[in-house]
Amino acid sequence: MRSTTRRNILWVLALVVALAAVGVAYVRQGPDAEVVVPPEGPRVPDDPGPGCGAAAATDPADLRIGRAVARCEAGAPEAVPLPQPAGVRVALTESTAAAAPLLLAQATDEFEAENLTIEVVQMDQPEAYAAMARGEIDAVVGTVDAPFLDAVREGGGARLVLGGPLSRAPNDTEVAQAGLWADTSVLPDPAHWRSVEGQRMAVSGGIGSGALYPVGLVLDQNELTLNALDIVPASSAEAARRLKDAEVSLAWLPEPEAAEVAGDDAFMLLGTLPASEAIEGTVFAPRLLAADRATGLAYVRAVLRTVNTYLADGWSDEAVDALDEDLTGGSAPLYDWEIRADTTTRIQAALVVVGGVAHERPLPDSAVVDRSLYQDVVAGG
Repeated sequence: MRSTTRRNILWVLALVVALAAVGVAYVRQGPDAEVVVPPEGPRVPDDPGPGCGAAAATDPADLRIGRAVARCEAGAPEAVPLPQPAGVRVALTESTAAAAPLLLAQATDEFEAENLTIEVVQMDQPEAYAAMARGEIDAVVGTVDAPFLDAVREGGGARLVLGGPLSRAPNDTEVAQAGLWADTSVLPDPAHWRSVEGQRMAVSGGIGSGALYPVGLVLDQNELTLNALDIVPASSAEAARRLKDAEVSLAWLPEPEAAEVAGDDAFMLLGTLPASEAIEGTVFAPRLLAADRATGLAYVRAVLRTVNTYLADGWSDEAVDALDEDLTGGSAPLYDWEIRADTTTRIQAALVVVGGVAHERPLPDSAVVDRSLYQDVVAGG
């Protein structure tokens, strides 16, 4: 039997590290109340300079809320076409904002510029990682969820190689954005969260979802744990529908699903993405990390060039024209191709609390993440 006490200790330790790193600010109002004061969120550099210079790389350990994200100039890194055509089969687990760099790179021929042919297939995470283990899938784009983490633990060799969307206004629940949304009747008194206990929350990936990390942060700040919720697996689109139809009381909604309830007084935002961290990204199969590393580097070059050219600071006109209008209907995205230090460890600590992963001791960052591809790309760009 899993030890609940040990699971909760692991989560508390991860929470302390997370809050200390991002420097969440509080202002006391009266003897009992504490109000979160959200600082400004991550930003893009004012002038990244030519090519991929100093602004194209940051310290992975920098979790400051107002840090600058990595950027190159538009059009960089320059394409380096492979000597022979190559193909990459990518599993897309959901059509959320995290998928935009992939889909836009395909639509604007940035992969073609690298002599790459990309096949995108829709798969849920368990199916995608099973297919990757069979050599049928080369990359997966989606949330850092239990199927990936369990695959790493089992020795599959897959690694997280690129990050994803960040919150522009972390901890600011007055700004409509991706996060934990709830029916307003769930919390009649914002000062007393006991009414949240036992409520149903829909989230893609269920108890194995990486979104439980930011959900856990919100609950812990209000003296609850993830075990206080009845966690219901549902796709993000289905989670939004269930919340609107009162089938669940809470839902984790990424963009563009968050836009479906934003502005409706019947719903309220309780928590955002973790400050300065992405919980979605791109995972590579072992062959793109080693035997066919040149192909993996070409893929990363195309995605980074797409971000720098079309998604440097929100939706460009080209992005809006090229992508499905439903995908671009949410708030302006901020993409971070880098991966913050130990984000995956904190995600695992949250999943351990609810038994969402098959292990109780989180795998170290070095066993889950490979930053060398994007580092090599910007160094040569």
